[in-house]
Formats: sequence, C-alpha cells, structure tokens
Amino acid sequence: MNVLWLVCLLVLIAPTVYIFITAARKKLALVMLGTPENRFDQKGSRFRQFVNNVLLGKKLMNEPYGIFHVVIFWGFVFIVLAELPFILEGLLVDTELPTFGIGPIFFMIKDVLAGCVFLGLIGALIRRWIVRPARLYRTFEAFLVVFFIMMIILTDWLFAGARLAMAAEPAPLYELAPFYHLFASAMGNASPSGLEAIANVMWWLHVIILLTFTAYIPNSKHLHLIAAPINSFFASLKPTGGQIAPMDLEDEDATEFGVSRIEGFTWKQLLDSFSCGECGRCMDNCPAQLTGKPLNPKELLARTLKNHLIEKGEVMLKYGLKSTGEENEEKIAEITGENPEDAAILAKSLINDVVTEDVIWSCTTCMSCQIQCPVSNEHVNKIIDMRRYQAMMEGAFTPELETALRNVENNFNPWGIGWSNREDWAKDLGVKLLRDAEDPENVEYLYWVGCAGSFDSRAQKVATATVKILTAAGVDFAILGTEEKCCGDFVRRAGNEYAYQSLVAENVETLNGYKVKKIVTACPHCLNALKNDYPSFDGNYEVFHHTQLINQLITDGKLTLKEEDQLKDAGLEPRTIAYHDSCYLGRYQQEYQAPRDLFARVPGVTLMEMDRHHDKSFCCGAGGGRMWMEETLGTRINQTRVEQALAKDPQAIGANCPFCMTMLEDGVKEKVDPEKGITVVDPAELIVKML
Repeated sequence: MNVLWLVCLLVLIAPTVYIFITAARKKLALVMLGTPENRFDQKGSRFRQFVNNVLLGKKLMNEPYGIFHVVIFWGFVFIVLAELPFILEGLLVDTELPTFGIGPIFFMIKDVLAGCVFLGLIGALIRRWIVRPARLYRTFEAFLVVFFIMMIILTDWLFAGARLAMAAEPAPLYELAPFYHLFASAMGNASPSGLEAIANVMWWLHVIILLTFTAYIPNSKHLHLIAAPINSFFASLKPTGGQIAPMDLEDEDATEFGVSRIEGFTWKQLLDSFSCGECGRCMDNCPAQLTGKPLNPKELLARTLKNHLIEKGEVMLKYGLKSTGEENEEKIAEITGENPEDAAILAKSLINDVVTEDVIWSCTTCMSCQIQCPVSNEHVNKIIDMRRYQAMMEGAFTPELETALRNVENNFNPWGIGWSNREDWAKDLGVKLLRDAEDPENVEYLYWVGCAGSFDSRAQKVATATVKILTAAGVDFAILGTEEKCCGDFVRRAGNEYAYQSLVAENVETLNGYKVKKIVTACPHCLNALKNDYPSFDGNYEVFHHTQLINQLITDGKLTLKEEDQLKDAGLEPRTIAYHDSCYLGRYQQEYQAPRDLFARVPGVTLMEMDRHHDKSFCCGAGGGRMWMEETLGTRINQTRVEQALAKDPQAIGANCPFCMTMLEDGVKEKVDPEKGITVVDPAELIVKML
C-alpha cells in the first residue's frame, strides 16, 4: 500500500467530513425549527412511495426527457458505489484489488451508465444554456454541479484507461467495461512512465473533485440530492384534495392562527425548501405564473422561503430561540440592544416583508404545482396557512371576497341570496326532500346540489338535467333543500378556518342526523370537500361526481338512452367539443374518464383534447376563492384557458364544474363573436336529451 498517499488522503478526508457534517447538522437544525408533524406513520406505504418516486422515478417520467433524470440518478448511484474500489485501486500497489463481492457485471453496468450520464449532462448543458427554457435558471451553481459530475466520470475513465494500458494482463474486473477499454485503446501508444503519470494525476484529481463536491453539496442548492429522497419518503399519504391540516380552534395555548413566521410552518414544510431541485415543472404549469401574476411556486420555495429560513433561522439558532413569538419578547428586546442587525432579521415579517400579499392571493389552489413536482413538495398548504393568518388574525381580505364570506355567514351561500330560497329551483321537478322522506336512512343517494346549483341560473340547468337523469334511471334520491349549507370549500381555501369549521359542523350534524351514506354532486368543489375534508370532522360518506354515477348507470343498464336514429328531434347537433378538465375533479380526484365517456356516448360529438389536459390541464381561475375576487394582475386566467380551447377551433367547450362553466362562459363572451355560437356544456345537458 502507498502509505504516503493514504496519509495525504486522510488529511483531505478529515476536513471534508467536518464541513459536510457541520453543514448538514445546521440544515437539520433549521428544518427542526418548524412545528411538529407526524410523518412517521404507515411506513410500508411510505417505502412504496419512495420506491415509486425515487428509485423508479415515476413522477420524473411524466415528461418526455424524464428518462434522462432517471438514468442520471441510477448512474450516479453506481458511480458512488464504485468509489471505494476506485480509491483502493490507487492506494494498493502490486496488491490484488478487493472485489467486495462485485464482479465484472457491476463494472460493466456502472461504466455504461456513466457513459449515459455523461451524454445526459451534455444534453442538460445544451438545454439550459442554448435552448434556454424560462423555467431553468442559468446560474453558476447549476453549471458547477454538472462540471463536478462530468469531471468525476472523466477522471475515472482516464485513470482506469491508463491502468489498463499499463497492465500486462487484462484486469478481470474491467473486462466488460466498454469505456475503460476505449480509453485504454486511445492511450495504448503512450510510454509506461507517461501512463503512470496520467493514472496518478487522474487519481488525485478525481479524489480532490469528489471531496470538494461532497463538501459543497450541503452548502448549496444541490442539498436537494440528499433532501429530495428523504422528502419523498415523508410525502403526504392523504388524497390530493385532503391535505389541508385541520386547526384546533379551541387550543387555549394558541396565540395566533395560521402562519406569520417562518418557524410557524411544520418541519416537513421547511424540508420542502431544501428538497426543491429548481426543475421548474411547477412554474411551467402554474396558471398564476403563466398569466403574469407575481406567484412563482419554484421561486417561493427554492428562493424566497429557503433564503428567509436560512437568514432568520441562523440568527435564531445563534441565540437559542425556538420561535420569535410573544413568549420570547424579552429575549428579542435584549438582542435589539446588543445586535441591531440580528434584531432586524428577526423582526422581518414573513407576510409582506418576505412574501407579498399579491403572491399569497394569486394562487388558485389548482394543485398543478404539487402534482408535477417530482420530489413531493407541497406548495399549496403553505399558501393556505399564510392566508389563514391574514384571514383570522388580520381580517385582510379583498372587498369582494369579504362580501362573499359575509354572504356565507348570513345566508350560507356566497351569492347572498336568502337561504330560504335554496330549494326553489326544484319546485317543478318533483324532487324529494330528505326531511319529507318516510325513511330518510334508506334513501340511497343524497343529491348535494351545492350553492351554484341552487342559486346560479347556469348551474341550475345542470342540476335540472342531473335530476331528470337520476329520475329516469329509477335512482332513489333526495335533496336537503333549505337544510343544505355551503360546503365551505372556498371559505377554507380563503383562510377563514373558523367560518369553515362552523359550516362543516352544521352540515355534518344534518347529514349524520339523516344517516346519509352516499352523496352525488355536480360540483367538484363540493365533491372534494365532502369526500376529503369532511372525514376530519366525523363526516364519512361515499361521494360521487354526477358524471361518475350517470356513466355507471348507463353501463349497468339502469339508464336507457335512445339510439341515434331516434334522436332526430332531441336538439342534438353534431359538434366538436374541446374538453376542459376541472382541477377539482381531475387533479384532486384523478377522475378524467367519466366525463369523457359521457361525451363519447352522444351521437355526433367529436371530443378534442386541448394541448394542456389531464394532469396538466390549465385552471379556469376560480379555485381557492378566486371565483369571488377581481383579477387585476396580468392576463385573466379564464381568457387564457378559452384561447387554448379556441386554438382547437371547436363548436363548444366541455366542462364538468359550475365554477369552470362560469369562468369559461365569461371568457367566451370576451373572446368570441356571439354569432359563432360557441357554448360551454356539461355532459349531463347532452345525456338528458337522449332519454
């Protein structure tokens, strides 16, 4: 063994390990400033999630070039595993290299993957600096990590090639490694002394780059190489639409509700910031970002919140502070006198000083950012937590949103129409009221009409069509009528958790009082609230979208539709329909097929997919309380979505949500000549004509 080399190597390793551990411990301490959250349950499910999203890269594969990321990941894994044999090969002189139970197959796979990684990194450089998509920032850090990995691979090839060229007999471990032999052939004419010099220089260069890279990772944005796999393991196991954490409004120790300080987020929410790889998939699919709003999900996590956490967190750790709330006022006062600079950092307000109100209120809660994120970051809940503080502690709403919330409090619907008129739309339809049923418990389905179906004239047409279809199918159903109140979806996502929980308590009391088991609704927002939010408040029901139930009724033969030759007078004109996936039925429920199947059952209908569809469907702009807010920044989201539909030259736009229908119809009025007659239609409105 080359003892001198070993001593020099240990001298280099010691500070590297110290720098790495010190930086990693500091980052861990920053994350642990967050509030407690149980993410250690269901370990089997979490491990399967880890395998799917990290080892198999399923989310990465959602985009065409995701395969390159997967190859780079596995290539990097094999490169790291081969580092110990590499180091020993340089240290051992005239001694047989230990195999550690690995053979030529391992080195062949590692060598081929290293070649793939090298080519993938060249492609990454071309894409980032020549193609230059807006979502990828061109920074020195981004270049540096590519440089490090390329040099680690290249020095390995040159070292192994020189060693193979020097060897009298082929090395058995490397006999199947193609790039090793390629480099050996290229250096075949070099002198033995020259080959030895190349091997020695490449070995030391490789070691120095490897150790530098190791020390660099936890001190840079590339900490995500370590944090992202951990983050994926701890990702939420709840349904996409049920990830808003309930608040304990009766907690006597609570001094504020919502999040107004960086340490108010949970440790998992803080870990998200270090996990972000800045790939930009979130911003590339964010309706707010793409229409000129100040919200950029990537910027929010990877820059704004992370930088503030590091800046403020380091000061907090310096003085042993767990929070900067009222309980530490005296300590902070001391800091103010002793170190005004640190005090100024501690005094920064998360909302306004760090994250502007325009950023917080630009979000439509469409969930596209989270669905696209390959490392399981959770963007939306952070925004809702900040909204909760604004709503419940500051009372900070836009005037129009405040009006909608007041209407809900007074009349249990955002339109402000008298609650006693809630069942008026159904008076001529012979709809059974649950309170009038002889045995309410045995009514098979409760039809949850929702505020839109009850009070909005356009949504009432869908509600009427749904009632006629269910009646024709012989479904035993009833409505609550005046006993139904707003489900609270937008109230919660606007941050007013107190008003939301009041609504839920009243609705759950009513539903459980009637022992409701199955619910059908035409509103995806109501669907998500009842299905995914209400279980936290003892409201457990089977909930279906009307397109799901209608489609099942047809499949089961319980609803008979007229044949095409019987529909001459049905008012069904042949038409091409550009279909819009609503966020709350699509991404929230992962239901894409039922509405499409219903449209496909209508003779003469040709369904067209917009460029953004399914998981990447573009929001209509109404979610997260935005339905009740003016849109004054950038381009209107609904107009952008209508333009995307018009690009397909349709005769109609298909939708499945009352909010979407309102937004799309408004966009059509603004963008389309009325003479063209482009309409927005729910599939139930066509199916009812086929009865």
